[in-house]
Amino acid sequence: MIEGIEWLFIALIIILLILWEPQTIPRLARALAEARREYEKAASTVQELVEEFESQAEKAAQKDEQDIERDIIEKAKSLGIETYGKTREELLIAMFKKSMEQKEAQPSESKVPENRVDQNSLNNEAMQPRPEKS
Repeated sequence: MIEGIEWLFIALIIILLILWEPQTIPRLARALAEARREYEKAASTVQELVEEFESQAEKAAQKDEQDIERDIIEKAKSLGIETYGKTREELLIAMFKKSMEQKEAQPSESKVPENRVDQNSLNNEAMQPRPEKS
């Protein structure tokens, strides 16, 4: 059964039919259909642009990832680390260990500030005999 708001829509359609010429309604329907087609076309174009942007971003990320992998392998080889069959994490750990070994192997060159007294020089002075006063 038809209730409240439906009667309002029916009355509105009847009033539109009476006020407008019969040829106006098909033109209005065509205009609405054209507007809907344009909207769908624009929505699909935007969707294509978004998908294209996402694919380009993904390709760039993959290229960056490959560059990083290549750089890690090159650095590991330069440190003398075997790279075949190792994961990225294993290479990074091996590189870290190798760099720590190299740091420990290098003598530490600590500079003594001018206003500080070197402990070795104090020990050397204490070991030397003092001339006696006469």
